[in-house]
Amino acid sequence: MLPTIQADGDVGLLDRRCLAGHDFTHGDVVVFRSPTDHRRKAVQRLVVLPGDWIQIPEKREFRHVPDSHCWVERDNAGQSLDSRHYGPVPLGLMEARITHIICPPDRIHRVDRMVPEGRIMPQH
Repeated sequence: MLPTIQADGDVGLLDRRCLAGHDFTHGDVVVFRSPTDHRRKAVQRLVVLPGDWIQIPEKREFRHVPDSHCWVERDNAGQSLDSRHYGPVPLGLMEARITHIICPPDRIHRVDRMVPEGRIMPQH
């Protein structure tokens, strides 16, 4: 998730209140159980919410995200597996939203929501 989160030292502040009612927003950085190995946790950016459509530039296609699922991607797309590889992720696997980096002291900052431009078609 570079540059947003550095895996070898950043400590994040987790907000679990979003789990009640799946209260997520486009661009949230989330912690979730891997859909390919439920013993592992992953940190990625929630890009698309249930019912939205997303353009996959690498495949030149559009994908619809079904109800009770979301689409997650890493900020450094070429570096990891994400929904472009394993598809939409069930919201039931979500564990928290990361709102701030709180350690180390020189990296304290709020984690901003970011959404890729021109790839999302929200549900109306």
